[in-house]
Order: sequence, then C-alpha cells, then structure tokens
Amino acid sequence: MLRWIGIGIGLLTTVLFGFVIAAIFLGEGFRAAWRDVFIVILAALQLIGSVLSIVILIAILYVIDQINRLARTNVIPKLDEALTKANEALEATRSIAHNVRDSAQTATTTTTYVAERVVSPIIRISSLVTGIRVAATTLARRGAPDKPKG
Repeated sequence: MLRWIGIGIGLLTTVLFGFVIAAIFLGEGFRAAWRDVFIVILAALQLIGSVLSIVILIAILYVIDQINRLARTNVIPKLDEALTKANEALEATRSIAHNVRDSAQTATTTTTYVAERVVSPIIRISSLVTGIRVAATTLARRGAPDKPKG
C-alpha cells in the first residue's frame, strides 16, 4: 500500500516539474492554454463542491424531519402518558392527605368529646364517692375510742 502511495506522489511530482519546465521553455501560448484548462478544472471542482453541499444540506434537512417525526409520534405521546400518570398519582396523594387530615380531625373531636362527656363525669363521681367514704370513715371513728399508736 505504501509503495503505491510513493509511486503516486513520485508521478505527480514528475508531472508538476514537467509542466514547470514546459511553461518556461515553450512560451506564452503553452501557459495560456494550460491556464484555461486549469480554470475549467477548478470550475468543475467548484460545481461538484456546490452540488455536494446541496446534497448534504438536503440530507441534513431529511434527518431533522425524521427526528421531528419520531419525536411527535413516539416521544411526545409517551411524555403525555407519563404526565397523565404523574397527575393521577398526585391527585391520589392529595385525596389520601385529605382523608388523613379528616381522620385526624375526627380523632381530635372524639378525644375531646370523650374527655368532656365520659371521663370528666367519672372523675367527679369518683371524687364524690371517695369524699363520701372518707366522711363516713371519719364519722364512724368519732364515736369509737382512739387506739393508742405505737
């Protein structure tokens, strides 16, 4: 492979030296003719470059269109679906939080009711019974002789 590259570079160098020597010794007519040939070659290469640039631009536009179509048909519907599921989960979470708040309020109300309506009268009755018992014990000891402590 390297041998063929070397042969190609050598051949191009030989042709270039040949043109330089011919341009020096053959005069103005030779240079004018080859100048015109090189102008035509450069124009052809510029035309090929322009056509290739247009083809590359069309290919880029096609790829962009395909990416856009893919995004519209696959990505955006899946994003919409994910957003819908996220909104449903958020709504369910809000509903659960509302139920928990209602349950906590109900528990607080029930606790307050039980404390006011059930426990408070029981404490009063218990205090009254204890007071009556202490009074009865005190009255019962009044008539009995005191026992010496000791």
